[in-house]
Amino acid sequence: MRFHSRRLYWRLTGHGLKQLVKGDGVESGFVAEQVLPYNLGNINIINRGRTERIIALLRSIRGLKLRALNTLVVGPRNEAELMLLSSYGFDPAKLTAIDLFSYSPAVRLMDMHDLKFADGHFDAVYSAFVITYSDDIPKAVAETIRVARDGALVIFAFEHLTEGAGNRFGKNNLGSGPDDLLALFGDRVGHVFWKEDFESEGRFTSSVVFRLSKPNSVAH
Repeated sequence: MRFHSRRLYWRLTGHGLKQLVKGDGVESGFVAEQVLPYNLGNINIINRGRTERIIALLRSIRGLKLRALNTLVVGPRNEAELMLLSSYGFDPAKLTAIDLFSYSPAVRLMDMHDLKFADGHFDAVYSAFVITYSDDIPKAVAETIRVARDGALVIFAFEHLTEGAGNRFGKNNLGSGPDDLLALFGDRVGHVFWKEDFESEGRFTSSVVFRLSKPNSVAH
């Protein structure tokens, strides 16, 4: 009810839906023409269970003070994920959310392949069920590395299909699960707190939580 009430409030106060388009915020035709319309069609969905599971993983890490983290949230679709993160310990004033579309001042219009933030700006990057929508995952990973500080907490979750199978967009990104993702981060992977690849009927749900290692970086 809180989620829908806030959406109605933003609508009544003149915050209409805005979105990026190809050539103006998005360079990829695939993202602009396929990924964006698909996710717009799911703008009212609340995936509470999978968000709370990730939060439970984070809350199990001893000594981790979620409220202190300056966190980038990638692709929440709507405010529901932000509300859940805030309810379970994150400081809403330290959550910065981006997506290709937004009706809320809490979600900034931005593409994860071209983040408009300074190097080393964030203490944590949270990307839940977003990265496999990319048609240039190495670029999205490079941007994650750039905007996160040394020692930042990196949280990724995503779905993939069995090896060789195609998804709804004809792609099977990260077909080998978390190992594929960690390989893209390469020597930037520090301590790994969690890594899972859970299979159910040929579909895998992967999640990984680790510290980013950037020993020679300087935060701005």
